[in-house]
Amino acid sequence: MFDFLNQNKKPNLDASRLLAAILVVYPSVQAVSYDPKDGMLELSFALRGAFTKEMFDGFLNYVAESVEAYHSIEGLGDATIELNVEGIYDTCFINVRRDIVTMTCGELNLLTELAFNYFGEQLIEEIAEGANDEEYILEQIDYLEQMLSNIRQIRIENRLVGVRERERVIVYNN
Repeated sequence: MFDFLNQNKKPNLDASRLLAAILVVYPSVQAVSYDPKDGMLELSFALRGAFTKEMFDGFLNYVAESVEAYHSIEGLGDATIELNVEGIYDTCFINVRRDIVTMTCGELNLLTELAFNYFGEQLIEEIAEGANDEEYILEQIDYLEQMLSNIRQIRIENRLVGVRERERVIVYNN
């Protein structure tokens, strides 16, 4: 009857850690979620300022072509990617949905670089304390690669959402 009364659902720790690691390594990703129904990981980038439809269409084409080229080079032929834009006043969100099975750290790097290259200072980044420590970031990237590998081998039953809250990262079941 009331799902919140079911306390037996526990989050998958590897999946939770994956979402948290993405938020730690990539300060331009404001939120990340995983939907087990379709096996899709969604990354949300926040932008400040007003944008035209042409700007977003240009960015979406830029990402689609770049990711297609990356997939071709890496041999990821059947990867699924979806892009959409949501706008509220002077803040917009670009959402990139990818199937988790073929997602790689290289592609995460590519997506964040594309967003920064295209939008520059308009891309909102929340750099946490310690994020400038190169050794720490390299450890997090290695950890992220391990989590991406692990996530392909396990079943995740709950929808997970990770968000930034000031200098913290929070991941919860949804």
